[in-house]
Amino acid sequence: MPATDVRERVLAAAVEILRTQGLAGLTQPRVAKAAGVSQSHLTYYFPTRADLTRAVLETAVEGQIANLGTAMSEAADPPERLARLAQALTNAQNTRVLVSLVLAADSDPAFRDLYQKLVTAMRERAAGMLAGAGLEPTPAQVALLHALGTGLAVMSAALGPEAGQAVNATVLKELFRLLAADAPARAPPTA
Repeated sequence: MPATDVRERVLAAAVEILRTQGLAGLTQPRVAKAAGVSQSHLTYYFPTRADLTRAVLETAVEGQIANLGTAMSEAADPPERLARLAQALTNAQNTRVLVSLVLAADSDPAFRDLYQKLVTAMRERAAGMLAGAGLEPTPAQVALLHALGTGLAVMSAALGPEAGQAVNATVLKELFRLLAADAPARAPPTA
């Protein structure tokens, strides 16, 4: 089997462990077993746990960014986007990746660039979502939607998917209602 295939198989197994068990579950023996390789083979590609963690988080962040794009960009109208965002925020596997990334960045500043990459992507999607709702997104509104989404994701992980999605939908709808009510009335276009 080519080296790139083995490396990709290891990464796929490790990302799945991260998504289901969080950062604490990401051990070299567990990853080696899940990937069907010996631990010495795994350490050939990822000599230290930090090397493995970095590669896994990089792969997971790319996946998260792709998921955000799907959840927030493909829907045509604002209510559908809100429904998709509420649903995406209830995905406990995505939340485990996010929390794992926060914990990694907190314990090792070398991971902060990955967290910043995810934040940038989240805020770009949030700005697009606000604009799609007819609002002119300010940096504060974008940060508010980002922070609220992060908090809702964490709450949903604790509440469970059904209760979490109901709370998410209600809170997001209310946020957009408040932002729209606070928006200055747009002047009609001049000829």
